[in-house]
Amino acid sequence: MKMATQWMARIAVTATAAAMASLLAAAPASAQTETASASASAFPSKPLKIVVPYPAGGATDMLARMIGQKFNDMWRQPAIVENKPGANGWIGNGMVAKAAPDGHTLLLTISTIVYAPYLYEKIPYDVNKELTPVAMLTRTPNLLVIPASVPANTLEEFVELVRKNPKKYSYGSYGQGSTAHVGGETLNRQAGLDMVHVAYKGAAPLVNDLLGGQIPAGFVDASTIRPHARSGKVRILAASGTQRVSYLPEVPTFAERGYKGMELVGYFLMMAPAGTPREVVRKVSDAAAAVLRIPENKARIEELGMTAVGGTPEELAASMKSDAETFSQAVRQANIKIEN
Repeated sequence: MKMATQWMARIAVTATAAAMASLLAAAPASAQTETASASASAFPSKPLKIVVPYPAGGATDMLARMIGQKFNDMWRQPAIVENKPGANGWIGNGMVAKAAPDGHTLLLTISTIVYAPYLYEKIPYDVNKELTPVAMLTRTPNLLVIPASVPANTLEEFVELVRKNPKKYSYGSYGQGSTAHVGGETLNRQAGLDMVHVAYKGAAPLVNDLLGGQIPAGFVDASTIRPHARSGKVRILAASGTQRVSYLPEVPTFAERGYKGMELVGYFLMMAPAGTPREVVRKVSDAAAAVLRIPENKARIEELGMTAVGGTPEELAASMKSDAETFSQAVRQANIKIEN
């Protein structure tokens, strides 16, 4: 009887110990959830920094300042825009990739960050491991633009003109390895053209040469060409993407004219250092979407030739994955290689 009693006691002690061990094992996850929630509710606890990896005055900078001002109003914390241009945006991108993952340092950049790994052998950060998606902010397609002096009114007429005049026509893009460059090489390949690529250091000088007739064609982002779209100095023949541009409803997409692989569009996005608490990322994403829904902000963005998006972190991650696959395939087919 005594042995039975001792045995039962040992079972009770063992059961109690097991139960305690179970509770202790569960405690860290619960505590972690509470800590994350507390972190999100307290965020931001100090001034925010929005890093723009391009010079002041451009569309990226404008968008960052628009969002930063509203973040300031929402959270009563300064949101400082810091321009860190240079090295194809790598300086600013890398700065955020190495920043503390608390949500107080954010990156506002362009979709080139998604495509760069398929063009360059060495990049000083890993976009998929050191940065996390926050929100897609706006989208803007590339447009095939020609000077008014070029004798073509439609995409079909332009393609026929180039075919009949071998080695005569070139096209410009706003940068080596850009979506504009890939679009031009994709059109070359699909239409059987021999246009020579001319890489400009940005869209503005390319547009100046199109307006002056110094180059016979160019792939330009819609936001840069919009002020000149109806000037009579240029003609817009087609747009990338899957939908027509809202303010140019008469301009067809390349897909409508039978050209595939021209679906890529440029976009502006926000990212944070990898490891930033999910609840903080969501809070920033929701705030950015709210800023883009403000009527005057939406109107300003449309004036710049862009479409406001304001998507979730999950939607941005899915777009980045899909666009990277499409872009990498287009780069391989066009045989585009860039040496560091």
